[in-house]
Amino acid sequence: MSSSITNIWIEQDKRVIDFESTLPIPDKDLSNVPSILVKKPTDLDVIPPKGGCYWIWTDEPVKHKFHKGKIPDKVIYNSKEGSIIYNGIAKDNIKARLTHHLFSDQNQGWSGISMDIIPSEPVSHAKKAMSISNNKSKVALLLDGTRINTVQLLSELPLSPSERGFIKTPYRSVFYFRNGINVRDEKHIIFDFVVFYITGLESKSYLEYLEKKWREEYNLPQLCSYKSGR
Repeated sequence: MSSSITNIWIEQDKRVIDFESTLPIPDKDLSNVPSILVKKPTDLDVIPPKGGCYWIWTDEPVKHKFHKGKIPDKVIYNSKEGSIIYNGIAKDNIKARLTHHLFSDQNQGWSGISMDIIPSEPVSHAKKAMSISNNKSKVALLLDGTRINTVQLLSELPLSPSERGFIKTPYRSVFYFRNGINVRDEKHIIFDFVVFYITGLESKSYLEYLEKKWREEYNLPQLCSYKSGR
């Protein structure tokens, strides 16, 4: 009896796998997905306040990552070469999520893309930019996979003058990234940030599939920490 019951679920699993194999996902360069150049918060107003999936591209150099795997190839957008640095889903409101990513308050507790050194003690979700500890705790890596465990390695990132001043703080052994960035800050404003997005999808399973499958096909963006989820 138990064997026949088990076979029922294995059969259903195979049906789901076969169905998933027929589902389309966005192209490698996201050319078949709507996109907007983001310079100010109102640029995000074209995105309905609904759930969906999104990708963030920039031509700003980002020389660190949060996982050991390969990252997506460079992508050309409006004749500029850049990188897809992050992708994710929001089951309720991707416009709000993108606001937290790209127009964040320095002290916000929301998870966000991590590019700027925070000159204070972090709040929740902040990722380590550098730690001298040799344990296995999560810490940023250079793109070649080198764990950032010295100020010298940390200084290889494209930091602002104020960030460079802060990382010279004597005896400090750990530095953190702030949660999210503000694209209007002097460090970022000279670069382009583009959001690709799909919204209005009712199926939460399809949203999760799009995020996971695109990452499997084209590699995990460098500022993501996990193969699924944030």
